[in-house]
Amino acid sequence: MSKFPYRDLREWFAFLDEQGDLVHVKKEIDMKGEVAAISRKIAQVDGAAVVFENIKGYPNWRLYSDGLTTRRRIAWALGMDSASPGDIRQSLIERLKGKPTTPKEVATGPCKEIKLFGDEIDLMDIPTAFSGELELTPHLTAGLSFVQDPDTGWTNVGIRRFQIVDRDKLLELILPTQHEGLIFGKYKRMRKPMPIAIAIGVDPVACMVSNLPAPPEVNELDYWGLFTGTSLETVKCETNGMYVPATSEIVIEGMVSPDEVALEGPFPEFNAYYSGFRMCPVIKIEAITMRNEPISQFMLMSTMPCEGQNITQLLNELELYRQFKDLVPGVKDVAVISVARFTLAVSLDKEVRRRMPGLEKRLAMAIKATSPSVKTLFIVDDDVDPHNFHEILWALSVRFQPSKNFTVIDETTGHLLDPSTTLIGPGYGYTGLGSFGIIDCTEKLPPYDEGYKRGVALPPQEAIRTIEENWVKYGFKEV
Repeated sequence: MSKFPYRDLREWFAFLDEQGDLVHVKKEIDMKGEVAAISRKIAQVDGAAVVFENIKGYPNWRLYSDGLTTRRRIAWALGMDSASPGDIRQSLIERLKGKPTTPKEVATGPCKEIKLFGDEIDLMDIPTAFSGELELTPHLTAGLSFVQDPDTGWTNVGIRRFQIVDRDKLLELILPTQHEGLIFGKYKRMRKPMPIAIAIGVDPVACMVSNLPAPPEVNELDYWGLFTGTSLETVKCETNGMYVPATSEIVIEGMVSPDEVALEGPFPEFNAYYSGFRMCPVIKIEAITMRNEPISQFMLMSTMPCEGQNITQLLNELELYRQFKDLVPGVKDVAVISVARFTLAVSLDKEVRRRMPGLEKRLAMAIKATSPSVKTLFIVDDDVDPHNFHEILWALSVRFQPSKNFTVIDETTGHLLDPSTTLIGPGYGYTGLGSFGIIDCTEKLPPYDEGYKRGVALPPQEAIRTIEENWVKYGFKEV
């Protein structure tokens, strides 16, 4: 990957064009449904990324989507040829062993080519696609939010959603349990507005690391250097002290009110249901800067598969694997097999498990303690691929007995956006009360292992290796 790292969206486009993995849509596109429907279809068929070049009502604009929907493009964005989940994860684990690299501050950058203030500001001029038919006004879904701790100066970065409600006003769902919510809480207690910057159309690695579950006091953009081996160039905003990627296509600067709120929603959540209305903070926009001929970005966040879920799935698996590998002996692999972290599958080393009876419950308790939103856990042996639901169902069918291998722990912490939980408050800002199910699909230990002693019936391993090496020579298509 000689062009890695891609310094901006346009270098990324050029690379994808070379790979034949970027579709340029010339047909006129309506923002009220077509974009979201196309994005959903791309994820379902493992299709190419897309840039819309003829947007109804928005001449001279382009809109990009689905650059990181597939594992192959995620691998390319990281400078890799391989797209297997294990290879990507192991590569990132090795990179994360290094020391984070602070972004390099530069005097100016392409995102400053156009500057808008005061009456020049109009958020409606930015092409913003609707994600669902019940949305009243569209949401910016691919914006990186930058906020700064007033006490320590720590900058937190994350992809958030912002509802456009006026030419110079946005609404943001700020969850009090997330880092941005903790920072906003400090401003609320001081009765001061919180400065915010929103960067849209950043390079693919910046988009990726903004989703990484970083520890408190760590700027997510520090990981850009770890992932790429060089420093990310950032520029200071026009109206506040935030530093954003210098090659961003669009930067929106504003102040989050500590007391003014308005009804936000409905929005198609990651759980595939619409949110209701919530009273959310109002953001007053003070400046918009952008590149010449700017490119906006859309990211669908709905039920799996979709771009938003696919990015967070990979990074959640990375973070959970790193945690559990150190906490519990014998952890071999971790897979997020449904929305968010609600459902996990974890494989354990069979030999370690035999030496340590009770390891399955130890793993389950560690998972619930470190990731409260997990509510269903499949535990499998290391001869089962936790990323392959067919293999999980096989293990469930032949290694699981409901009366003996299914454990439910009731009244555990759930997730605010899990519609199956019982809310313990009036709605916004309150988590749900749920339960935790442990489904042990591992082989039984002696003396209950009679049915497993003869092993799994497979062709000889030598034959399996031979056909893998000769698959194309037989006349089959490469897989």
